[in-house]
Amino acid sequence: KDGNCIYEGAQWFPRLAVYSDYEGWHNKAFLGAGEFTLEFGDYRVALTVPSDHVVSSTGVLQNPGAVLTAAQRDRLARARTASEPVYVVTPEEAAAAEKAKATTEKTWIFQASNVRDFGWASSRKFVWDALGVKQDEPGAEHPVVMAMSFFPKEARPLWDAYSTKSIAHTLKVYSDFTFAYPYPVAQSVNGPVGGMEYPMISFNGPRPVKDKKTGALTYTERAKYGLIGVVIHEVGHNYFPMIVNSDERQWTWMDEGLNSFLEFQAEVQWDKKFPSRRGEPKDIVEYMVSQDQVPLMTQSDSVIQFGPNGYSKPATALVILRETIMGRELFDRAFKEYSN
Repeated sequence: KDGNCIYEGAQWFPRLAVYSDYEGWHNKAFLGAGEFTLEFGDYRVALTVPSDHVVSSTGVLQNPGAVLTAAQRDRLARARTASEPVYVVTPEEAAAAEKAKATTEKTWIFQASNVRDFGWASSRKFVWDALGVKQDEPGAEHPVVMAMSFFPKEARPLWDAYSTKSIAHTLKVYSDFTFAYPYPVAQSVNGPVGGMEYPMISFNGPRPVKDKKTGALTYTERAKYGLIGVVIHEVGHNYFPMIVNSDERQWTWMDEGLNSFLEFQAEVQWDKKFPSRRGEPKDIVEYMVSQDQVPLMTQSDSVIQFGPNGYSKPATALVILRETIMGRELFDRAFKEYSN
């Protein structure tokens, strides 16, 4: 309303097509139902934005001295060993930036190694908080991963309370089931996109609403669990497909299904009564008896109901396999072996 926008950038540069042994060149037209498998690469990206903007991006910020104040750099350093999220850019600083609207520019430089894509977001509206997440897994490349969230005042107090903590929880649970998170940062950004993922950065949508009596921003239990669930799911995509690098265009379930299974595990570890959308056998019955059901191996563009078939059915199948057929110990060992 006031001209202060949130910009989210993705699919914004030409990417190398993959050549695989099972398909040759991956040159299918993008129809929206599944994403491409991609080649890994190293990126050094410079983003020039208005000087009062805060930028979230795939990769690690290379020039904090040029874009952050001394106080902000100190807060970012403190967040690395903090027990609770620390504001790097405070709500007061974000509010001041919204009013001033700078006319000068700054260039933010990011470096990312061994990633298959690159996304970013920029706004003068962003509050930024951060929390260091310790990785105890043997062979972890990064003993501490920085979990960070970027959000406008319209997302408070919901995002302050749960976004960064949800990232930290995701990294711990997913790493227990698979491998140590191999990147130095994991981020959640609130903006116009409701749920989308890229290496080290995700775009997530839930926001609070105004209390009809007081006018203050507040949130329901549904919004709370909605935010936690979408952050777990989108940050979890760093593991499947972005690190394992499965091909969603061909095998949707190996991306969305495996991720939805781990999302369910993370949700019930957060709260035994978490209102999970996928994973419980009772929640897939209606789809399983419908005429729209197709085999898991169906190519993504041919799936009639993408969500139930690509997300819910494989997640539920893996839950049943773990809980009633193989047992947790054997299943978890096999799942970790596959992931690695």
